[in-house]
Amino acid sequence: MVRIQTMDQDEQKQSDEDLYQAIVNRKLTLHYQPFFDLRTGGMRGVEAFVQWHHPKRGFLSPKALLALAKRSGVVHLLEEWVLRAACEQCKQWIDAGFGPLVIAVNLSAHAFESVGLADTVQTILRDCQLPARYLELEITEEAKTHGEKLMVLSQLKQLGVQVSLDHFGRGASSISVISRMPLDKLKIDSSLIQQATTDSAQEMAVKSLLAVARAMDIQATVDGVEHREQVELLLKLDCDLAQGHYFCEPLSADELEVRMREQGKAMLDLAVHAHKERGEPFVYLREVMRNQQGMTFTFRKQDATFIHTFCAGELIYRIGLTPEQVVGSELRDILPMQEALRKTMYYERAWSGEEHVTYEGVVNGVCYLAAMRPIFRDGRVKEVIASCVDITELKKAEEAKRVSEAKYRLIAENISDMIVVIDCHGYVTYVSPSVRAVLEVAPEVFLHQNLQNLLPAEQLKRVWQTFQEIMEWKLPRLITFSCQHKNGSKLILEAKGTPVQSEQGEVSQVVFIIRNSTAQVQAEEFLRKMDKLTVVGQLAAGVAHEIRNPVTSIKGFVQLLRRDQWKNEYFDIMLAEFHQLESILREFVFLTQKRSHQFEALSIANLLRGVARMVQEEAPNHQLLLDVEEVEEICLWGDQSQIRQVFINLLSNAVESMPDGGPIRIKALRTEHEHILIRIVDKGCGMSEERLQRLGEPFYSTKEKGTGLGLMITYKIIQYHDGYIHFSSTPNKGTTVEVYFPLNRPPDTA
Repeated sequence: MVRIQTMDQDEQKQSDEDLYQAIVNRKLTLHYQPFFDLRTGGMRGVEAFVQWHHPKRGFLSPKALLALAKRSGVVHLLEEWVLRAACEQCKQWIDAGFGPLVIAVNLSAHAFESVGLADTVQTILRDCQLPARYLELEITEEAKTHGEKLMVLSQLKQLGVQVSLDHFGRGASSISVISRMPLDKLKIDSSLIQQATTDSAQEMAVKSLLAVARAMDIQATVDGVEHREQVELLLKLDCDLAQGHYFCEPLSADELEVRMREQGKAMLDLAVHAHKERGEPFVYLREVMRNQQGMTFTFRKQDATFIHTFCAGELIYRIGLTPEQVVGSELRDILPMQEALRKTMYYERAWSGEEHVTYEGVVNGVCYLAAMRPIFRDGRVKEVIASCVDITELKKAEEAKRVSEAKYRLIAENISDMIVVIDCHGYVTYVSPSVRAVLEVAPEVFLHQNLQNLLPAEQLKRVWQTFQEIMEWKLPRLITFSCQHKNGSKLILEAKGTPVQSEQGEVSQVVFIIRNSTAQVQAEEFLRKMDKLTVVGQLAAGVAHEIRNPVTSIKGFVQLLRRDQWKNEYFDIMLAEFHQLESILREFVFLTQKRSHQFEALSIANLLRGVARMVQEEAPNHQLLLDVEEVEEICLWGDQSQIRQVFINLLSNAVESMPDGGPIRIKALRTEHEHILIRIVDKGCGMSEERLQRLGEPFYSTKEKGTGLGLMITYKIIQYHDGYIHFSSTPNKGTTVEVYFPLNRPPDTA
C-alpha cells in the first residue's frame, strides 16, 4: 500500500510537471463555440474552451483541466495563457476580414486573487493590439463575494472589457448583490433551458431571469440550446443571445474559419449549416429574418442577368416594396433604369468574388447601406448575400452637420483673426483665408507643412514647447511670438491654442486662434514709455523737493559762516543735512538699477539674526523677539545685500512707529506651497486703510522726514525675488507685515 501511494504521488507530480511544460511550450489547444443574436440572426462572437491532450489520460475537458491546474498551483499561468491565445486568435480573425467578433474567456474565482489581474489583461490587449471592447470575461458567481473582487471588476470595466456572469441561475443568486456588479451580460445556465419546453416552472424561471436582465439593462445569453423548440421559446421570451450545439458545436480555429469563409459570414450561416447537416427545418430562421429591422436579400446570376432569390426584413416595406416583388425579379424590374445600372456594377463585383462590397441607395426617400459578400461552393460563387441597414436618420444628421460646418466655415473664413489647425504630429491641416490679409501670403503655402518648418529658430523653440504642453496637459495655452511680414516688417502675434480631444480622450489636433497684436503692443509700449516719463517726472520733482530743504539749510549756514556768525552746533546740523542728501541720492540711484543676478543660497535664519542684532543696537529701547526655529536649516535664493536691505527697512519702520519703545516680534516659517513667510508684528501707531493703499508710492511717507523711497525699494527687491508683501494695520494698535519668498531657485538664475 505504501508503494502504491508513492506511485500515485509520483504520477501526480509528473502530471503537474507535464501541465506546466504544456502551458510554457503552448501545447494546449483552444476550441471556439459561436453565440448568436436571436433578434438579428448575426453571430456576435465566440467562447473559447481550452483542451489538453494528456500523454496518458487523453483529452482533458476544460473542467478537468482547471481542477488539475488548481491542484498544481498553475491556475493563474493557465488562465493567462488562455487569455493571450484567445486574444491573438480574435485579432487574426478581425484582420482577416471576419468582422468585429467578441471573444469570451472564462475566468475562475482564483483569477481575482491575483493583485495585478487588470494590469495583466491590459498588457495582453496591448501586446495583441486588440481593442478592449472585443474581449468578454466570463466570471462565476463565486467572484462576486468580496469587495476586493468587485474592485477588480470595476478596473476591468474601466479598461473597456465586457464582463459576463456565467451559470446564472444555477445556485442561489442574489439579485441585490448582482445589481452592484459592473456587468454587461448574464449567461443563464444551460440546466434551466433543458426542461423549459416541457416544464412550465422551468419556463417561468427562464422568463424571470430574462426579466431580471432587462430590468438591469444588460444582455442575457442562454447557454446549452440543443433543440428547435428551445429556440422558439427563447424567441417568444424575447431573449437576446443564444449558444449551444443546435447552432454549432465547439470547433477548432481552422474549422471555424473554414465554415465562416464558406458561408460568407452571412447571418446565422453557422446555424443554417448545422441545420442542413442534421436535416432539421429552419423555418424559425426565416421568421427572424422577416422581423429584423434591416433587410437581407440574396441573388444569383442566370444567363447574364442577376435574379433575386430571397428577400426579408422590415426595411423592404419601408422603401415601398414587398418580398414578393423582389424575389424572382431583376434590378430593372424594381428600380429606375439609371439606378439599376449603377447597382449592377456592385452586383458584378460581388459575383466576381470580391468581398466587402458596399454601396448606398435611396428608394422612395429612404437611404440604406448595403454590404454584400459572395457565398462559395467548391471554390465557385454560387450566390451573393447582402445585408442592408436604414441610414436615413444618419444621412439627415450628416446633412445637418454639413450645414452647421458650412456656417462655422463661413465665420472662420470671414473673421480677421487667423485660424490654424495643427494635427498631433505638428502638420498644418487648415489655414483660414485671413492669413492672406495679415501676412500677405496665400493659405496654401502653409498647408501640409510641419510647424517646425514655418517659424524662425529664435521663435520656434517657444512655440513648439507650447504646442507640446497643450498636447501633454490637454489644456489651452496662450503665447505671444513674432514673425516677419512679406514686406520685411516685424509682426507680433498672439495665439491661443485649444486642444481637440477624440472619444478616447487623446488630443488629435490643436486649433490656434492667432491675432495680429502688433498695433496693440506698440500702443502699450508707447503708454509704458509715457508712464515711465510720468514716473521720472514725479521722481525728479520729488527729489528736487527733498533736496531743496537740506540745501536751503546748508546755504543759510554757509552765509552765516561768511559773516563769522557761526557756532559749533551748526556743523552738526550741516553734517546731518549732508547725510540726508546722501540717503536720498542713494535711494534714488537704487531705483534706477537693473535687477540683480548675483543670487546665492542664503540662510534666512542667520540673515534675520544679523539684521535683528544691528537694529537692536541702534534701538536699545525696543525688544526684538526673533523666532526662526522652524526655518533653521532652510535656505532661499537671493541677493544677500538686497534681502538684508528689505528687512532693515521694515524693522526701521516698526521701530519708528513705536517712539516709546516696546516689543517687535519676528517669526519665520515654511508654508505648504514651498514658500517661506517672514512676519513682523509691532504695537506701534498703526495706519488707516487709506494710508495702507498708498504704501509704496514714491515720496509718500508717514514719517516726519521720510521720503517714501524706502518702501518703494522694498517692493522692488521683493518683486525681483518673485515674492510678495502684505500689510495689515489698525490705528493705535500696531502693524503686521508678511513677506513671502519662494524656496525654489528663480528661473532667471537656474
